[in-house]
Amino acid sequence: MTVLVRDPLQQFKQRVLQMMMASFVKSGFCGIILAKCTNANPRYLVQLQSRLGKLEPGPMPECFFDDQSRILAVVLEGRRLPATHYMSLACKEYLERHALLNGQVLVASFPESGEPSEAMFNRLFQSVASGEGEGNDIRLFVEQPLKSGVTSILVADTEQLSREFIKLRLELKGYEVFEARDGSEALEKFSIHAPDLVITELNLPVLDGYQLIRNIKKERSSKGKVIVLTDKHLTKNMNRAFELGASDYVTKPFSFAELEWRIKKLSS
Repeated sequence: MTVLVRDPLQQFKQRVLQMMMASFVKSGFCGIILAKCTNANPRYLVQLQSRLGKLEPGPMPECFFDDQSRILAVVLEGRRLPATHYMSLACKEYLERHALLNGQVLVASFPESGEPSEAMFNRLFQSVASGEGEGNDIRLFVEQPLKSGVTSILVADTEQLSREFIKLRLELKGYEVFEARDGSEALEKFSIHAPDLVITELNLPVLDGYQLIRNIKKERSSKGKVIVLTDKHLTKNMNRAFELGASDYVTKPFSFAELEWRIKKLSS
């Protein structure tokens, strides 16, 4: 007698994968949000689905939750990466408000993040499954070759919109990006992650940008590359930043193409 043993986790993964692939084939674009949670009963899924469905025009999001891995999956048919990222902010806010989030929120969109496949989905899933409790940041998944020798970047700015814009654009280029809201947090993350480059505003609380540059150069000397990205336009501010060890100085408003060029220039 043959007994078939069903694997609930494998069934969950196949269900999400099939929905993701079908959505991509149907509309040519598909976003996906994956998050490690503490729990998510059906009532939460219905509320989250309704909340996300009101944010953007298009087909209703599909929400799934696996009790074994405790991973939430949201499939967004017809959404490009900017829309998927925008909806992930609301998803994260909802999960945190209900004390459900227990790790990073991973965001991908096809074809921007690469070609959709079972192998890619498994990498997405494994990345979320292995990151339990490792902060609650939103991370974009992009399978692209890096365009320069710099692979990791820390962005320090008090303005969330500015940080999110830079983070999104850099991750689309394949960089690993960390965020900090003040100079103290930036210095702490610099010590932990040792990024190849720091992009910082000068107007930072706790430790300002000047103090951050000084500490970075003290900790890693010539290996600590810093680009100042600030609304301070005076020559004296620029001179002081360079005297402390800044590698480049960009003023706001700025062109991302110019910022990317300056990053590549530092890597050559």
